[in-house]
Amino acid sequence: MSADANRDIEELYAVPPKEFTSARNAKAAALEAAGQAAEARAVRRLSKPAAPLWAVNQLARLVPKRVSHFIDVVEQVRGSQLRDPRAAAEAMQTQRAELAALTERAAEAMTKAGYRVSPAALGRISNTLIGAAVDRRLADDLRRGKLIAELPAPGFEVLAGAGAGLRVVRGGGAPQRQSERTAAQRAREQAERERLAKEAEVKRQDALQRAAAAERVGQEVRELERRLADARRRRRTAQREASTAADRVRRRTDQ
Repeated sequence: MSADANRDIEELYAVPPKEFTSARNAKAAALEAAGQAAEARAVRRLSKPAAPLWAVNQLARLVPKRVSHFIDVVEQVRGSQLRDPRAAAEAMQTQRAELAALTERAAEAMTKAGYRVSPAALGRISNTLIGAAVDRRLADDLRRGKLIAELPAPGFEVLAGAGAGLRVVRGGGAPQRQSERTAAQRAREQAERERLAKEAEVKRQDALQRAAAAERVGQEVRELERRLADARRRRRTAQREASTAADRVRRRTDQ
């Protein structure tokens, strides 16, 4: 696939899921119009990502350095397990912390995009992150934010040369469950704050509309009062003119 098509795919995975299908079809049509039929077919075959996968891909755009650091830490754990168990244990602590931080950041992205963040969604985010990081073929897609599918948490067997002491962070582990609960609570609190802010904004806009309507009515009333005053002045003027004309007629008649 050409560099332009790859760039199009990366841009496509930055689009919120609700807009994915229309954006995908537009890009495929543009590729077809440019004579890149194979690339267009590849783009058109892309499936709309679920919100957790979309949120994982956003991390490459929101916190690219942290994503790269997480991948490096995972590689460090794999490489140091047999050589230096103490260093591996320290790296594992860092891995847990980075995984929890990235999971929470992805949850924030979901919340801001209007998606509900459940414990199950947090587990899918966490599993996809670690699943991509331990796979050298997928780690680059994770760095570039173009993963096309969610991943399960890896088993111990994927860690080449790992000894019995190595423990991969899984969605079901106690530390991870705690981090998920913490991230879920923060996500719920953030969602509640945003809901209240939206309600306040709706009420503010409603008040502004009511005030604008009241001002329009006031202007109409003032305009009607002005026209009524003008009409009264014209009537008085007409009455005076009629009275003057009548007086003139009477005087001519008397003469």
